[in-house]
Amino acid sequence: MEGLQIERNIDNRRSTITLTDGELEKAYRIMERRYLDEDFANALADAAQDPDTRFHSGHLEEFPELSDWLCAYFDGIFDANMSHNDLLELALDHLHDASLEPQFFLSLSQAVSAACTGIEKDMGECEEGCARYHRCSNIAEKGARSRQWETLASLLSMHDGGSCICGRNGGSIQCPAAKYLTGIWDISAFFHLRDWEGA
Repeated sequence: MEGLQIERNIDNRRSTITLTDGELEKAYRIMERRYLDEDFANALADAAQDPDTRFHSGHLEEFPELSDWLCAYFDGIFDANMSHNDLLELALDHLHDASLEPQFFLSLSQAVSAACTGIEKDMGECEEGCARYHRCSNIAEKGARSRQWETLASLLSMHDGGSCICGRNGGSIQCPAAKYLTGIWDISAFFHLRDWEGA
């Protein structure tokens, strides 16, 4: 296949840029992922009125690892004989089921990536260099975010095992995990909770 030629005006001069097959494939994959992210955001926006939903479209931007999880699941269940919208619905249904289990949050903790803004490095080099020489703020933020997801998994495990604060002092107290599971809190409130006392 012949490379794609694109004409651009650069510094008032007409220039022709030729993309190789590899560059075209990379661009296609990037756009495919962006469209899928947008489709999930739209589907969650449509489901926002559902009282049982724990997620909304803003969560995909707030938690990129959640979007990565959804896209990976979508790719795993892809079936050319099913409509795109049916596959989106299946992935979102699985998200709602999986997000009731501690393992879901552990998988997110392992998927957190560092959002490096250093334009001179690619992400792999950045993470390797930061780990070797120092922990830059982006790598440190990655570690803190992973620990928060792990904490959420622990809270759910404690609730499932009956070792949380639920039912103490007359039964009116609910632990953070119970508030999340019963829909009192959505994922943002659960994730950003700072006061872990008594959990």
